Amino acid sequence: MVSLKGYTQEYPAQTKHIKTIESVVYEKKDTVDHRTSVTYYDKDWNLLSNTNTLSSVLDKGSKTVTILDTEEKFVQAILTSEKDTLDYIVYLYDDQGNRTHNYQIRKGDTITSQKRTYDDQGNNTALHNKKNGEYYLSFKAKYNDANQIISRHWYNPSNRLTRIEKYEYSKDGKEIKYFKTNRKGILKLNRKTVEIGLRTHRIDHYADSKGINYGITLEKKKGYYTIEEKDENDKLISLEIFNKRDQLTTSVYIRYTEI
Repeated sequence: MVSLKGYTQEYPAQTKHIKTIESVVYEKKDTVDHRTSVTYYDKDWNLLSNTNTLSSVLDKGSKTVTILDTEEKFVQAILTSEKDTLDYIVYLYDDQGNRTHNYQIRKGDTITSQKRTYDDQGNNTALHNKKNGEYYLSFKAKYNDANQIISRHWYNPSNRLTRIEKYEYSKDGKEIKYFKTNRKGILKLNRKTVEIGLRTHRIDHYADSKGINYGITLEKKKGYYTIEEKDENDKLISLEIFNKRDQLTTSVYIRYTEI
């Protein structure tokens, strides 16, 4: 695990909890990318400031600052390394605490607008995105009696089905299979998650994927596998990606501290 000793940072006012993420990408035995991101919370775990954003990957000095945080509305500003406001992020919530609306505002223009609907159990059953002034159905989802998602159908603005996702669960709950349609519309096994220890899972990858998270690019190729570990509160504390030769390619370690 990467040592966090010697890392210092000024705390925002009212900080009580700190989440520190150390992310490393390796090539053979060499480190090719290393990021440290820090998130600050108050005593009630309300977000105060965050450097773990997509913007922080593109602009290493950028961070988010919470402007408003109530039960109905949440507003953040993304500040660049030059202290300019890049974006505003706005979330709206219903009476049950479900996030119903997402907005991203840049220079006065709303560039992202989303609406989510939920069932009586709080499961997100549909997502609508806005394009050319009108909302369209982006996905609809179904859940089983245990409130586990079993399928998700994705659509484009023309209401054409573009992708299907399917989930299968073992009877003992220790294995999850995730399927996704390929370019030909055929459902293919994408990944399999198996419980291998207390709060520890192994995820085998059957297709290539790449995305930005934890300040780095997470690349998972066919034949790779991931080991994830969570704490007693179901928070991720360790993520390691290995290649076909069992060599570590990426590591993410998360530490929670209280001041």
